[in-house]
Amino acid sequence: MLNVEALRVRYGEVDAVNRIDLSVAKGEIVALVGANGAGKSSTLAAISGLVTPSSGKVLFDGDELSGLAPEQIARKGVVLVPEGRRIFGSLTVAENLRLGGAMHLSSAEAKTREEEMLELFPILRRYYRIRGGNLSGGEQQMLAIARAMMSKPRLLMLDEPSLGLAPQLIDTVFDLIASLRRKGLTILLIEQNVALALEIADKATVLANGEAVLSGTARELAGSDLVRQAYLGA
Repeated sequence: MLNVEALRVRYGEVDAVNRIDLSVAKGEIVALVGANGAGKSSTLAAISGLVTPSSGKVLFDGDELSGLAPEQIARKGVVLVPEGRRIFGSLTVAENLRLGGAMHLSSAEAKTREEEMLELFPILRRYYRIRGGNLSGGEQQMLAIARAMMSKPRLLMLDEPSLGLAPQLIDTVFDLIASLRRKGLTILLIEQNVALALEIADKATVLANGEAVLSGTARELAGSDLVRQAYLGA
């Protein structure tokens, strides 16, 4: 479904991503893991069109994404939930959801899709008329995912969904991610909690200093001495 070939992202003279390769098959969860500054978020930014790659290719179902505007990429079904959630705090839950489907759906389709999201995220029905800024961090993360899901993505990219959440809420959010995968959604995940990422993912790639240093199945990486010593505290 997604193929990233020799991707390079530069900010001035600095290589944030240096010729990485990445593939995500339909129905998989693929995790990108690594320390801060490893190039994970820059990779998702390049895939989603927020930054223009210096070189390399980003292919989605064989179509080149590089050079397209973010809204064009989103229309193709590639949707990013950015780090920090970035919901509209002054708007209600209902208004945030409607914005998620505004570019892609007719009013009738948006209404149907909104009801599906409220079934999937029951907490959002309770706070439907409440401003997003009044929700807890975990509730805002669910709203951010639901808003992205309004556009019926084929590939959902999640950047640090556990960031800033209490442990019990992290479990709730990751249970939700697992349920989305069971429904057939393809997911590309950035997560600093490497143990949690490897528990939920099919495959993973470890990034360091903008380069892919290790790739394989999640089980293989969980058993790797390098990963265990560097990221799992073993």
